[in-house]
Amino acid sequence: MQDKTVISVAIVDDEADLTRLLIMLLKKRGMDVSFVAHDGQEAVDMFKNAHKKPDVILMDHHMKTIDGIEATKRILDISKDTSVIFLSADNHVKEDALRVGACSFLNKPASINEIISAINHCKT
Repeated sequence: MQDKTVISVAIVDDEADLTRLLIMLLKKRGMDVSFVAHDGQEAVDMFKNAHKKPDVILMDHHMKTIDGIEATKRILDISKDTSVIFLSADNHVKEDALRVGACSFLNKPASINEIISAINHCKT
């Protein structure tokens, strides 16, 4: 049985090296990685089908099929209980990300401490 205090995080990013690094760092910090999606549509589909929705989603902006803004809108239409943290080099989309419901926006590259701080902030 999983500890209820463990924060579950989904990662949505098309950079495989970054997703591997995030998985390793989040697990070292005691978090559970719910799923990894490599594009916005895959994220929406995985979120819809997830038995237990992640507490937090780390969302990139530029991806195939649909971008992070549209994926965030669709995911939050399904459930407002999940927090979305944008993690993107595209600072010009910060206002749009926050407008559609993202809890936080971090510029890439962000340190693991910045990511953990945003996760903790969004879950309190």
